[in-house]
Amino acid sequence: MQIGLFAAFGGGIVSSLLLQDPVSAPIALFHSNYLGIVWTVCWWLMNYCPKDLVASAHGLLPVRVVTKICLNILRAGLIASRVDLSVHKYPGVIAAPLVIGTIAGSGGKFLQDGIQLACGSLHGPTEVTAPGFASRTGFAGTLAYYISVHVLEVLKPAQGLALITTVFIVHGVLADVLKQPLDWTHPLAVITHAVANIPMPALQPALKQAAAKGPKAKQSAQSVSHSSTDVKKDR
Repeated sequence: MQIGLFAAFGGGIVSSLLLQDPVSAPIALFHSNYLGIVWTVCWWLMNYCPKDLVASAHGLLPVRVVTKICLNILRAGLIASRVDLSVHKYPGVIAAPLVIGTIAGSGGKFLQDGIQLACGSLHGPTEVTAPGFASRTGFAGTLAYYISVHVLEVLKPAQGLALITTVFIVHGVLADVLKQPLDWTHPLAVITHAVANIPMPALQPALKQAAAKGPKAKQSAQSVSHSSTDVKKDR
């Protein structure tokens, strides 16, 4: 239950704590009894409903699509609200809206990984050490909203919110219907790491192990790393 709780509310909790403004950015569970009760009931129905009736119904594509749409509407709304508040509280500071907005959109994964790591049930790198789809889409949505609404001012807040909400929903629905991850952020990450000459995070442990074995092993690991992030140069 705790993992599900932090996965659902983690982004809002962490971003609220960073903003330190319980009036404008309250922790949702402490702001409304209704929200906590509804979440608890839904959690019980999904996990312990007799004969798994609710979980079976959620396995149907139309139901999954509806829940995916609702999830992405809430996620985009949280990102936009946290960016707006960060810009207001820290005027002129670029890092504040970008960091807090990204955490708002993916903080649940950070807390979920932390709990699993503490319990010894996490297999593989954490989202913090090896940013994946959750962090990358959170950052992409935050960046798009911040630039279009607060930097270039080509969109109004409602329009910027509509933009990132649409992107999130379209991806979520298509990924569910096609049963494919459709990670549109991975190519961007590969290009960024290649340009910066930094190995992708998931490859860092391999380089460290190779370094301990000797120069030849490290050189071999680096060649594998660079081959996975190569971008064609101008001819």
